[in-house]
Amino acid sequence: MDKSLIIILAVILLILVLLNNVSLLVPNTEVRTVNTVQGNCSQTTFGCCPDGVNSKINFNGTNCPNYNPGAGYPDAHNNPTVIVTH
Repeated sequence: MDKSLIIILAVILLILVLLNNVSLLVPNTEVRTVNTVQGNCSQTTFGCCPDGVNSKINFNGTNCPNYNPGAGYPDAHNNPTVIVTH
C-alpha cells in the first residue's frame, strides 16, 4: 500500500475514535428530582400515614410523622430515605 493511503486511513481512524468518545466528554444533563408534590395519599401504593395527609413510602410507613419503629428496629427518622422518581 501507498504510505499516503495508510496515513489517510490512520487519520480517519483517529477521527472516528475521537468522535466516538465525544459523548463521554459531555456532562450528564439528566436531572433527577424528588417528587415533592403529594396527591391523594389513598391512591399511592402503600396508602396514607395515620395522619391521613402524608403518603407512606413503604408498608410500615417509616416516613410518617410520629413513626415508632418498635424495639429492635433502627429509627427511620435518624436515617431518612430519599425517594428519587423519574
